[in-house]
Amino acid sequence: MIECNRTMEQAKRDFAAGRLTGAMLIRVPMTASDWAIRLSGVKGDAGMLLDVQTLEPHCFASVDKAVTALDQIGFSFSQLKVA
Repeated sequence: MIECNRTMEQAKRDFAAGRLTGAMLIRVPMTASDWAIRLSGVKGDAGMLLDVQTLEPHCFASVDKAVTALDQIGFSFSQLKVA
């Protein structure tokens, strides 16, 4: 798998171009409520959604905020499934 991290603007661009196939919410290690987003691409690439100022994985304080970010990227969904 190729590591391909993206900022929010890059994720929006790649989603609009059909280069993103999915996303996963990941709990940030050693935190009680922080979440990060891992994006999957059509070429088998995957990477984290990055904070544009630090270029570190963007941490969201709640699942709601992470889901809002996915919605802003362009992903549409009507349910979240926990497996």
